[in-house]
Amino acid sequence: MHRPIHLPVPAGFHRKALFCLLLGCLLFAPLYGQEVPAEDKNDRLITKGRAYVSLSFSLDQRRAENESQLFQEVIDQDRLQYRVTVNGGYALANNLTLGLGLSYGREKEDLTFLQDGVEVTSRFLEQDISFIPNMRNYIPFGKGTFQIFVQTDMRFSFAESLQRDFFPDEIDKIERDVFEYRLGVSPGVLLFFDRHWAFEMSVGLAGLTSRITEQTTNDDEDNRTRIVKTDIDLQINLLALNLGVAYYF
Repeated sequence: MHRPIHLPVPAGFHRKALFCLLLGCLLFAPLYGQEVPAEDKNDRLITKGRAYVSLSFSLDQRRAENESQLFQEVIDQDRLQYRVTVNGGYALANNLTLGLGLSYGREKEDLTFLQDGVEVTSRFLEQDISFIPNMRNYIPFGKGTFQIFVQTDMRFSFAESLQRDFFPDEIDKIERDVFEYRLGVSPGVLLFFDRHWAFEMSVGLAGLTSRITEQTTNDDEDNRTRIVKTDIDLQINLLALNLGVAYYF
């Protein structure tokens, strides 16, 4: 049995405001970005030879009761998804870094819904680990206290999931192994507290994703299915807003 499809949760007003601010910075940054002397040790510029490490976190949580969705009537839903990412990089030139990230994500969902008038309970758990080679271009303002950046990265992800669907007369067990490759662009902002410490925020903008899924139902290896899917995503993913801190040295 395929996993039920759920509607996405609309982003809140505050997320839309953050996106508008970020988009405005991207549009007008080339007009106001300035070159800053590398010798000024009081500035916050990303000059050649500097390096950084960062830790970021994203969270998506949803709870619902008695909700009519597009393909089903939800009685109760409790979903929690989070991701922790560690990233590091080295400045090969002024305002240009080459880096590598490591990310861990986990999603858990308990869902009770009506299917053809029958109440079904589904429990889902997935975890993944990703390796993320990346390149960042920075656009500083003034001495660099506030900067925006655009990160281009390649994400290699390995995931496994377990889903159990409880019907009145049977239980389906669905296991999935997933490999995913994604080429994406993520704009973000930096706000330095001093020369070394900074607050960091980024959001997914666009990407090309190729995903290979192998699935077994009720431990039936003879009927193991393999699905290959490729997507081009040109939407702003405000639900994947990453917040974190970075140390530059």
